[in-house]
Amino acid sequence: MQLADDITSEDLKVFLEEAEEQLQLLDDEVIRLEKETTEDGLAGIFRAAHTLKGSSAMLGYTAMTEVAHAMESLLDKLRNHEVSVTSEVVDALLHSLDVLRVLTDELIDEQGVEVDFASLVAELEACMGIEASDSSDAGSSASIAITDENLASISQALDAGETVYQLNASVTGDEMFASIRLFQLTTELSDGARLIVANPTLDDIQAEANGKSFTAIVGSDKSIDDLTQIAIGVQDIGEVSVVPFDADSAKATQAAAPAAAAAPAQAASAAGGASDSPKKAVAQTIRIDVDRLDNLMNLIGELVIDRTRLQQIGRSLAAKYKADDLIESLGKTSSHVVKVVNDLQEDFMKVRMLPVGTVFSSFPRMMRDLSKSLDKPIDLQIEGGDTEIDRTVIEKISDPLVHMLRNALDHGLESKEDRVAAGKPAEGIIKLSAFHEQNHIVLTVQDDGAGIHPEKIKASFVKKGLITEETASRLTDSEAVDLIWMAGASTKEQATEVSGRGVGMDIVKSNIEAINGFVEVESTPGEGSIFTARLPLTLATVQSILVETDGTLCAVPLAYVLEAVKLSPSEISTISGREVFRLREDVIPLISLSEANGLTDGKRNMEDELHVVVARVGDRLAGFAVDELNEPQEIVVKSLGEYVGGARGVSGASILGDGRVVLIMDIPTLLSGVGMRSRKSSIADEKPMLESELSEIAELEREIKEIQELREQKAARTSEQAEDAA
Repeated sequence: MQLADDITSEDLKVFLEEAEEQLQLLDDEVIRLEKETTEDGLAGIFRAAHTLKGSSAMLGYTAMTEVAHAMESLLDKLRNHEVSVTSEVVDALLHSLDVLRVLTDELIDEQGVEVDFASLVAELEACMGIEASDSSDAGSSASIAITDENLASISQALDAGETVYQLNASVTGDEMFASIRLFQLTTELSDGARLIVANPTLDDIQAEANGKSFTAIVGSDKSIDDLTQIAIGVQDIGEVSVVPFDADSAKATQAAAPAAAAAPAQAASAAGGASDSPKKAVAQTIRIDVDRLDNLMNLIGELVIDRTRLQQIGRSLAAKYKADDLIESLGKTSSHVVKVVNDLQEDFMKVRMLPVGTVFSSFPRMMRDLSKSLDKPIDLQIEGGDTEIDRTVIEKISDPLVHMLRNALDHGLESKEDRVAAGKPAEGIIKLSAFHEQNHIVLTVQDDGAGIHPEKIKASFVKKGLITEETASRLTDSEAVDLIWMAGASTKEQATEVSGRGVGMDIVKSNIEAINGFVEVESTPGEGSIFTARLPLTLATVQSILVETDGTLCAVPLAYVLEAVKLSPSEISTISGREVFRLREDVIPLISLSEANGLTDGKRNMEDELHVVVARVGDRLAGFAVDELNEPQEIVVKSLGEYVGGARGVSGASILGDGRVVLIMDIPTLLSGVGMRSRKSSIADEKPMLESELSEIAELEREIKEIQELREQKAARTSEQAEDAA
């Protein structure tokens, strides 16, 4: 890899940023080109390739310039309708795009890479239906027209004692560099002689409306050899000839000049109009280093903490010094500061928000390649790409979405033959959607495939020894479907490059739960499946309910809180030494929050009423007993650091306005560790607990049924006694 000598690190940084934008645009538009060919789409692709060619040429990055130029040639034929868009053409463009990405990575890694340029260029030229050949104008000279203004300049040169020469030259290197070389030649002649007129003109060269030949009329006191050396001193300039110019002959042909000049002028005008027409207004944006945004977010977090403290102090002073003018004035100022901080926080959070389409944009290419390798034609539909989400969350969702999309194509969709036999179109549909729902962003991956068959799942898991036949027989259909979240789960008989090793969906679940989200699946055999992931909009702040347990202040994210209840001792039952309670139709395990996160052993006075926070992650429920419930509050998430970052059930910490430290509970982790599951919860996480838990739940259900029957009998007797008394 060799770049121009005067390229700085800042130049390289700017180039890489621009190249990433152009490559992403090419990726999006080329995939769209296969489905719908439009003039605007082709123009956008052509401009992106042209920009990459020009930028890489300025950088001196010859390899990228050659690839971009070859792409540009094919795209030019597509624009002019000389070549039609086919699958082969799209493949060739995507292969070129892959090479451009490899070359971009070479700049970042500063390591050389081997690229088969010959085969790539051959593939592109095959799509154009041509064979590589040199330009026809390589050895010819360009004609030149002399105007009255040129004749006046010639006279001035002769009066100054200069000799007037005609210089002919041509570019001997690749035509893609012709504009650059002729620009250099024009500049050298202007510096070393009196450049009277040239064809192509400087404007033509800058617009790349030139061939490989060059003719100029110059006045100079230098010799022919000196002028020849000036010309051949420019790289790739050869076949230079310098001869005295015949001014009398030029005057004789002057009358034909206007007609000769009209055509190039019109062509240049048309070219200028064509290049200007697609230009659009440029958005007013700037690039900011991510580290600066993170630092600003930390400072705003401190302001949020002080804002809360300011509110508390203001309320305390107002209550203590009623009807005091200074306190009232301080309260108004405090309210204004609070409003400004709120607005600042809200606006800055918007700055950190990015459209989820920045992640979605890479999926069409991935799914197209996978569709071809599996021979499963698909219609990938993407909705909600403009839905915004915090940058920190976006960085975490790419891998889970990749797994879900690959799973939908490989496992979800049937083969073409099976779909046709089932009365479905041969082309399957996979729909990726994003939308806001309260304080969450919801991502769904839906397919119209075969769906998940519970019996097939149970048979596969029994065969692999993951569950016993007795356990499988007790599972409901929804519980069987939930088994796909287990590590090692797969219905594939043999592992392939795409799937079958039993990893993927468990990674999806663990990664999503790691960012305080949860995922669930709904499936109908024969109709398809829907995977739904609910994620927080941001990881920087969290709305929580503050609770106290055994003297420790904790925050439970409201995203997981179903409700808060107060239980009397009579409402708590014990099954096999485990406390449970009933909330409407659900039997929910009860555990002390301090015991769940390992702060204490959780012992309490069995006669006291309990405050219970009912938490939910997906279909799993649990009740966490606490000593006191406080008001909900928005808190700024702070990392615990590497020393205590592994604390069980704690995802982070924060500082309240009064200086107290609050621990943020990791509810998904705490729920996964609860010894007994709720009746409606997923059973896919911990195999060793399946047998005992199912029997315990069944026993609990029988007891509840007996209690209900006794209550009904008692109510009936009471009613009969009332009737007899009447």
